[in-house]
Amino acid sequence: MTEAAANRLTILVVDDSRLMRVAARKILKNEFDILEASDGEEAWDALQASPHISLVMSDLSMPNLDGLGLLKRIRESDSTNIQDLPVIIVTGAEDDDGSKNTALTAGASDFITKPFESVHLLARAKAQAKQHITQQALQTSEASKKKLKAESHLDSLTGLDNQQSFIRHIEEGLSYARRHHAELALVVVQVEKYKVMFLRRGKQAAEEVLQRAAQVLKQERRREDKVARIGMDIFALLLPSATTIGTRRIGEQIHRSLQSQDFEIDGEHTPVHTSLAIICASIDAETTADTLLDDAMTKLKQALQSGGNRIAYEEATASAMADNRVTTDTPKPSKKRLVASSSAVEQALQAMAHQRPIEQDTSALMRAVLPLLQAWSQENKGICATQLEDIQNALNAEH
Repeated sequence: MTEAAANRLTILVVDDSRLMRVAARKILKNEFDILEASDGEEAWDALQASPHISLVMSDLSMPNLDGLGLLKRIRESDSTNIQDLPVIIVTGAEDDDGSKNTALTAGASDFITKPFESVHLLARAKAQAKQHITQQALQTSEASKKKLKAESHLDSLTGLDNQQSFIRHIEEGLSYARRHHAELALVVVQVEKYKVMFLRRGKQAAEEVLQRAAQVLKQERRREDKVARIGMDIFALLLPSATTIGTRRIGEQIHRSLQSQDFEIDGEHTPVHTSLAIICASIDAETTADTLLDDAMTKLKQALQSGGNRIAYEEATASAMADNRVTTDTPKPSKKRLVASSSAVEQALQAMAHQRPIEQDTSALMRAVLPLLQAWSQENKGICATQLEDIQNALNAEH
């Protein structure tokens, strides 16, 4: 079969007159493959059975299902391939202008009157078929563009956002945080020794670990959080309007969930460790997506250099390094500062209970000691965490 023959289009000729079908076949057979039907019902069955039909040429007056009935079914079909087919209606002397107008309203693509001249029939068939193929190509191209656009921001392995998309989310988050004096946090997660795993266990096993990690991150995030894969073995979460304590809780829960995953490769249990960096950003005009990511990667490097399997914290006013159980090097508040803090906390809580603004002196003291109290609370199983978070929110509201 030649390439030209393989690319021939198919026309469905529908007429209750065998003589008219034979006449149409003789005119069209050198340019098209021809299917025949003797009425609308038979034609409809042919359309259902053959997805390669590019044009329908139908008589208007036929028994069982006439041309108008067939046209109506075609235009109302659930299949877009059938619904968009061009339909040339063949009219005779017995068909009045009203019938033609009705067919046009119903979606007829063109008309030709019997007895038709071979040149006219062939020209109209070619024109309608070519227009249909062009329209299909445009629709396919548009669908491909939409698909590429939708997929251009996704990581192909995990289905998460990719780094480029994540940076856009950070920029949008920073813009919102500046306008509304809101908080913004960043969590970066690295699967440790991924390259070693890749070399020893193979590509498929290593990628399955990344896919499982991606699933955990999607499950642990809040609805408003953005999750992305930003490197070969590195993931990131953007947490809008997340407090310091709330971000720590999310980070620690992610760490625990990843640690609890049972990775079995080739029938052998394989522990997978992760390190996290948590950045609770102090947002100003100079803060950018790049600086936030750079800070997070620096903190992540510190966690790995400290032995790995850890969480590294960085906040606007305090820094800490922790493993998956406790924070290890956060400075503990002195007894003198704790006494002052206790008084400040009490005054702040009383002011909030009576819906009064926190006094300026108390506010300044609370801003100074709150990071230390938050670290102390975390070391002691979250004692007073709720109250401290309420105070943090109240202080943020003063801006």
